[in-house]
Amino acid sequence: MRAIHNPYEFLVNEMAEVKKLLLELKNKPREDYTNKYYTYHQVADLLHVDYQSIRNYVNAGFIEAEEFGPRKKLIHHFQLFNEDQSLKNFKYKRKA
Repeated sequence: MRAIHNPYEFLVNEMAEVKKLLLELKNKPREDYTNKYYTYHQVADLLHVDYQSIRNYVNAGFIEAEEFGPRKKLIHHFQLFNEDQSLKNFKYKRKA
């Protein structure tokens, strides 16, 4: 007698592995962004704009920068990112 071979066995094993990886990602501890700040240069790299553009956004009031000492200004994480951790759009932004 010949054993019956399941043609979907490979797919079932692959789906089980994918499910395991998704559960690992879901249960991974989330990063705490409440105390995360960026310099103007880091923000410029994130938004793919020039450093001067970030200074202009801060001066225009599109982004709020917090002062840390006499010369140091930093930008909080939530000024740049939405709730779902996607970047906010500052391009073509106008004051109302």
